[in-house]
Amino acid sequence: MQSDAPEIVDAETAALKRHAGHFYAGLLLASPFAPAHKPVMLTGYRHKGEIEVRSQDDYDAAIPSVVRHYPPVTLAELQLAAKIAAQIAAIETTPLVGGRWRLFRILHVYLEARTIIDNMDRLHQYCRCIEGLIVPSAGNSGRQFKSRTELFIGPRHHDMMGATYDVRGDVEHLHENKHLEVFDRAVRLDLVKKLEMMEYIVRSALVRVVLDRNLWPHFANTPALQAFWALDAGRRQALWGATIDPHDALADFDPRYINDAQLGGP
Repeated sequence: MQSDAPEIVDAETAALKRHAGHFYAGLLLASPFAPAHKPVMLTGYRHKGEIEVRSQDDYDAAIPSVVRHYPPVTLAELQLAAKIAAQIAAIETTPLVGGRWRLFRILHVYLEARTIIDNMDRLHQYCRCIEGLIVPSAGNSGRQFKSRTELFIGPRHHDMMGATYDVRGDVEHLHENKHLEVFDRAVRLDLVKKLEMMEYIVRSALVRVVLDRNLWPHFANTPALQAFWALDAGRRQALWGATIDPHDALADFDPRYINDAQLGGP
């Protein structure tokens, strides 16, 4: 952008860095990609053909999927990332009754989860994001983790969602040993499947919310979400739209290309 005072690191620089941050967040939502190295943001100015770098910000790199290590970033995903970035900026400036803290907190937890090395911890954080979207009531978290996610993925996945919630609880209460203490390849592969599906559900849901202005007032904050989940099921589905199939996340899953070391084995 044109600058009134290019040599000065001021509000213009802060605004551009914010836009760049929105685009990177948009890219993580648009694609399951992972960079080969830590992403870097350089800020500065160009004057009379000379480029001056004034600051460098390093991002934590997203962790490659065990299923798809480095998928290509497509033109469509770049275009979607730009659209998501513009919508995030719009949400920031749109007056929403009750504010927008919860939506941005869920978005932050998701983006941070993409950088967590440990698969179990990453799975736990994705489940937290889902809980953030469904605001389960006290004492009903497990049941509503299955029932309320029907909005996103349809009604045929209760067993998978219930089993995943049990894993989430084991991580929460430091009982991962039930899954990890003895190396069992089949168990580890099943955890990978759950990880991929939870990431896909969260990412798809966040993209849906961010891109649809009609959903912003319903997902912006806790009271709004509680009112949304109190609506008639038909009304909720009409607002939300079509469901996704979580098994689409496993389209490239082939255990022949996943070695024991990738699963934390010996």
